[in-house]
Amino acid sequence: MKKKLYSVIIFLTFSLIILGGYIFFQIKGKTNYNLELNIEKNQPLMRSLAKLPKSDSLIFKVYLKLRNNGRGVKAGTYHIEGEYSLEEIIDILESGKGRIVKITIPEGFSIKQIVAYLEENKQIDRDEFYRELKEASKEFPYPTPEGNFEGYLYPETYFLPENFDERTLINTMLKEFLKKFPSEKYPDKDEFYQKLIMASILEREALVKSEKPIMASVFYNRIKKGMTLSSDATVNYVYDYSKKRIYYKDLKVDSPYNTYKYKGLPPAPISNPAVDSLEAAYNPAQTDYLFFVATGDGSHYFSKTYKEHLEFQRKNKN
Repeated sequence: MKKKLYSVIIFLTFSLIILGGYIFFQIKGKTNYNLELNIEKNQPLMRSLAKLPKSDSLIFKVYLKLRNNGRGVKAGTYHIEGEYSLEEIIDILESGKGRIVKITIPEGFSIKQIVAYLEENKQIDRDEFYRELKEASKEFPYPTPEGNFEGYLYPETYFLPENFDERTLINTMLKEFLKKFPSEKYPDKDEFYQKLIMASILEREALVKSEKPIMASVFYNRIKKGMTLSSDATVNYVYDYSKKRIYYKDLKVDSPYNTYKYKGLPPAPISNPAVDSLEAAYNPAQTDYLFFVATGDGSHYFSKTYKEHLEFQRKNKN
């Protein structure tokens, strides 16, 4: 009888040790995370935590109950990346330190538009942003004439720490640009800058992405023939894109960005373009087109002669 009791005690002891070790590992053991977690105030906590591995396990639920039922978890959006234990994850959610801010930079925005957009949303200080941008030019590998970073603030959705500053945002956007366009891939930096200028025009002119290579061919063909680019987008850049439509009176503005008046590319980019625009600038379609005009649905009609160009406009005037 004593032997049986002794055996049961040993079995229970080992079982408890194994169970304790398992529970310890589940709470203290590290798991690799790379996810965005959104904790909403008016939503059941377990629903918000559903993205977490093993969130539906009994141990997870019991541990959360022991942590005051998760009442200390702070609402917000978290970007969790790296190796963490369950205990550390709950610590992060209770401290609120992992909370992030989502910032989307639209394609084709100029720096002035980006700054105005971020300032309007109370996410940056305008003067501090420009001060930090000036400092960034010291180490950036591509041309920034007179500290001009137009074209390099890559349009993307960024996830930043809740308490991010202007330097963090700028560095994040520039790093994203260099990730998309590694400096070692483009040894001729002056050529790259010219392509970037072209890409910035394509970004503003073409609403349909598939038209970008065709539009690039039009601009290159015009340059080869000694014609002006005659891009409304470059003129509108002078007016900070405040014009919904460019009229003949607007074309009288004396600026190197007025490509109706001055031949060749403008001196710098007019927007911050996406990858496909730069790809089109480097790889234009092979066409004989010299003109294009908007059709009204976002696409364009391309033509080889001015006569054909005018004829299309006349037929579609109304």
